Amino acid sequence: MGLRINEEKTKYLATRESKNQQRYFQSKNFYFEAVQSFTYLGYLINVNNDSSAEIKKGILMANKGFYGLKRQFGSQFLSIKNKIK
Repeated sequence: MGLRINEEKTKYLATRESKNQQRYFQSKNFYFEAVQSFTYLGYLINVNNDSSAEIKKGILMANKGFYGLKRQFGSQFLSIKNKIK
């Protein structure tokens, strides 16, 4: 089919039982690194299935967005309608 594996980008999520095992998985000529967490479609996935890190990440992003626009919210040149948008 012509598909190629990018060894640098391909990793696998180590399960709880495999924490003490090797850090790499070998398949034919490829070595895949084990990771404890990764981002998939913008969501943080980790071994413990813990969503608190994802919640903290969302709060941090919301704070950055709000405080990045704080000057515009206080501006007298923008109407309230535009500020709400």
